Amino acid sequence: MQNKQMNVLVCGCGGIGSYLAEHLDKLIELKQIKNSNYTFYDDDTVEIKNMLYQNFTENDIDDAKSEALSMRYFNLEFLNKRLSKKDLIKLDLVVLCADNNIIRKEALDAWNRNRIPFIDSRANGRAIGIFTSDTENYLQTIDDSTNSSSCQNPFQIAKKEIEYGNVVIAAYLAQCLLNFDRKKILPSDFMVNI
Repeated sequence: MQNKQMNVLVCGCGGIGSYLAEHLDKLIELKQIKNSNYTFYDDDTVEIKNMLYQNFTENDIDDAKSEALSMRYFNLEFLNKRLSKKDLIKLDLVVLCADNNIIRKEALDAWNRNRIPFIDSRANGRAIGIFTSDTENYLQTIDDSTNSSSCQNPFQIAKKEIEYGNVVIAAYLAQCLLNFDRKKILPSDFMVNI
């Protein structure tokens, strides 16, 4: 018996999300992910600085990130829009690849109101982690900042030096989503320096 198709929303096509798209597209192509439809949301455009640590080419500069990825990964849907609260309904899972505490709080609110589970992937240089809607005291894992930040350390970007934590967490997240597709389980929390 075929499982019901799950609708999964991925927020962010940057440092983590752009590499996650590559992994998921391949897993779907290889018929390893069979029960999930993925829609990526991002309203940002590709900039020159993104070439250092995001999954884009120079040909993508000035294009919408979602449109650039949609030209390469045909098994996924990409929307050139910012995630809003009204998008967080009738979903089976929300995946956060955006370093933005407002979006994290909205995902928590969707969990509290509608029981829509989420996976929050994080990278900051070599520091990587995963938290979920099952995380006890999830709000304690974020601060009151309302600014978006990068998955790279600003001082390193200024020197055109990067770390690979965002790529590592994207691959780990792909495995978590493969597990969710097969068994509907969320990953365990962790935060480490690699």
